[in-house]
Amino acid sequence: MGRNTIRYVIILATFSVLGIILIQFFFLKNTVDLNEKKFHESTTQALNAVAYRLALYNQNLPGKNSKSDLPNAVDQISNNYYVVNVNEDIHPDLLEHFLIKEFKNHNLQIDFEFAIYDCESDGMMHGKYVTEINDTIRSTSLVSKQSDECTTEEALFEHHYKTSTKAKHCGLPVCEKYTYYFGVSFPNRSKYYSSQVHAWYVVNGFLLIVILFFGYTLYVIFKQRRLSEIQKNFINNLTHEFKTPIASIDLSSKVIQDPAIIKHPKRLQKYVTIIGEQTQRLSLQVDKVLQMASIEKQQLQLDYQDIELNHFIQKSVEDFKTSQNGHAYDIDFESTVKAWNLKADTLHFSNVIFNILDNAFKYCDENPHVQIKLSETKKELQISFADNGIGIPKEFHKKVFSRFFRVPTGDIHNVKGFGLGLDYVRKIIERHHWKIEVADNSPKGSIFTITIPK
Repeated sequence: MGRNTIRYVIILATFSVLGIILIQFFFLKNTVDLNEKKFHESTTQALNAVAYRLALYNQNLPGKNSKSDLPNAVDQISNNYYVVNVNEDIHPDLLEHFLIKEFKNHNLQIDFEFAIYDCESDGMMHGKYVTEINDTIRSTSLVSKQSDECTTEEALFEHHYKTSTKAKHCGLPVCEKYTYYFGVSFPNRSKYYSSQVHAWYVVNGFLLIVILFFGYTLYVIFKQRRLSEIQKNFINNLTHEFKTPIASIDLSSKVIQDPAIIKHPKRLQKYVTIIGEQTQRLSLQVDKVLQMASIEKQQLQLDYQDIELNHFIQKSVEDFKTSQNGHAYDIDFESTVKAWNLKADTLHFSNVIFNILDNAFKYCDENPHVQIKLSETKKELQISFADNGIGIPKEFHKKVFSRFFRVPTGDIHNVKGFGLGLDYVRKIIERHHWKIEVADNSPKGSIFTITIPK
């Protein structure tokens, strides 16, 4: 799949998911608004019906012959608190009966709290909290003897609630607009909305799963794309690494096949040396690839030995100098740490130092120089390798330790390698439970720092 194809697929898929989310948000918001409106209308109708029933009941009492007209008796104080003007004295038990009955008639299955305003104390009195239950409770003697004229339906009723009487004074707020009124609060109003939009929660859950799957799909696509590029780069690097020594060996072998070469022993020795050097170079590259494969499969077993750090670094530097065909490399070692012993795999630790130094000299366009410093703090030791090479851009500081990764140089391939050296370094450092980081070396180059806990 081409780069542009992947880009178009990702863009279209992203817009599709965003569109679904926007539509889902619109419908969910619309559902909440409709439920809010429906709840308010049902509550207002139920409370108006309660006010009408109370007014009708008071008309039937002895000495009450006038009819009460209470238009817009319900006033919403807040989202979950309503007050109802009745212009008459209110009996608590009778109010409770009418509230339960009307809420049931309007399908308002929700807990509520009510209280009656008392002029003398200027506060809400006779508060009760009514909780919905499934058991049917039959109640009689709802009101005092004055309620004997109440109908049988009002005196004997069934409901699905239980009540718990609070203290005489109630915490519901007072409304200064009315004199005879009662207040109703819905503390658990949010649960009512949750039950109304339960289906939308399920849909949102499925949408979340789709989004997570979409994100995982993008992750897999990018990962496969990156692996494909890594594989391509590795094959290209492998071709360049093997092509030169194979060509040198092939050319030298053809020269040696000439019978007349025996008459020129110096020339013969030269080509035999070339064959040996290029064969060793091929062997080292193959060993490096196989070594990384063994580390990846967790087959590498470290052989921990006691070493003195100062002496070990100095010896590794000397070995590096003698292994580079006699080239005089400029490497300085400075230590502020006295004799310090630790356990490490001498072979692989030495290879770590070799790889860091080798990169410092390969990626340098002038006379290479490396400054090695060994320092310590209260909790750790630090080995830093500061070079004057071409440096590593900041955006690649973490990627340089990845397998097969090489800093992009366009079509230029002036430095040989597979991109395995620093990956090997990172894995060996991690197996020792150490840390390694790279930073810029002002004004030019890079600094690789190995941190060893004490």
